Amino acid sequence: MRYVVGYTPNVRGRDALNLAVAMARSLDVGLDIAYVVKVEETFSRALKGGGNYTQMVEAQAKRWLTEAAQLIPDDVDASFHLHRAASSATGLLELAEIRGAGAVLVGGAKVSTWRRHGIGSVSNALLHRATLPVILAPREADPQERLTRIDCAVSPEEDGMGLVAEAVATMNRTGLPLRLVTLVDETKETSRGARATVEDMLRRSPVQPEDADLLSVEVGVGRSIPEAVDSVHWGTGSLLLAGSSKLAEAGRLFLSSTTSKILTALPIPLVVVPRDYQPGRNGSTALPWTGALPAIRRD
Repeated sequence: MRYVVGYTPNVRGRDALNLAVAMARSLDVGLDIAYVVKVEETFSRALKGGGNYTQMVEAQAKRWLTEAAQLIPDDVDASFHLHRAASSATGLLELAEIRGAGAVLVGGAKVSTWRRHGIGSVSNALLHRATLPVILAPREADPQERLTRIDCAVSPEEDGMGLVAEAVATMNRTGLPLRLVTLVDETKETSRGARATVEDMLRRSPVQPEDADLLSVEVGVGRSIPEAVDSVHWGTGSLLLAGSSKLAEAGRLFLSSTTSKILTALPIPLVVVPRDYQPGRNGSTALPWTGALPAIRRD
């Protein structure tokens, strides 16, 4: 399994590299680290008289990728790519298809008032059109941090059943503990009712846990979704798995309004999967974003 990592020569690009290294070490995945040169930009500048502008841009991009290579430890399988495309998001998705990647990993916005995340133009485009999981790196991601638990944001509505099944399948594949987290607006529903709904969904899930001791349910409560997020303890080594909006087409990713609200307060990485994402199940031959079995290194 490989991840395409979008790199930019700034702090957010380093955040993406740091999380990519941590994920590579935890899941034994390879990295395709890419800098996308926008075709329209180089073409328009060349028309204005800069005949060597394209070569200048690409030479600079290669220097940036060389600098990025110095940040990747020797124990991580990584390759580096200069890719030309109409936009950064398009280029990353094109490269993911070429390399057979299981996910695209990017940093967030350069400036954000959110706790540790921020949606920039590239991540926003990916979160509304990708056909494979998108991983968002928080600010100050730690490359030494190993993945120790999967958290999953579960909607108590019936359309959350598919994500529950995928979360349990992820737990079974990796052997990592799974915590199903549902966030409750205390002005609209009770935590007891939300927990009962999630536990019922788990009982009816088409994928059942192979080790029930690894699975838990937690309810976050607040007067708003961000406040409910703050009521939950998010441990180091965790990442949050989230599904796509019910508005998304099958097989495509579309960030939901609830997940957007979660991001404003979330301190850990986020993985958003396409609607009806079920690799390796129900006739799908695709590998999941966690890679082939066994996924987790035990060292």
